[in-house]
Amino acid sequence: MRAREKLSIEEKISIALDVIKRERTLEEIRRYYRVSHTTVYKLRNAFIEGGKRALGGVDNLANDLEARVRALELGAGVDLSRSRDANRRGPRASRARRGLNTRVR
Repeated sequence: MRAREKLSIEEKISIALDVIKRERTLEEIRRYYRVSHTTVYKLRNAFIEGGKRALGGVDNLANDLEARVRALELGAGVDLSRSRDANRRGPRASRARRGLNTRVR
């Protein structure tokens, strides 16, 4: 496949909708937009995922992101919840913990 310019948002939406509608074959869509089948499926999946998030609401997105962060922390063996809690207490609490409020006399 030869290199082409970046797809516009409108083109990305059109590709995703064309694949979902199934009015044309994948090969026709690929040739028309000059993209690979991988790109077509990535756009379709991103479009569907965005729709799910939009229909689920903003709260679900925030909960989803927090769950992802926790899963990444567990996978990396890191507990970032303590540092997040320290930041919630305010800048003075975290500065004192780091020893930045000590004075030299």
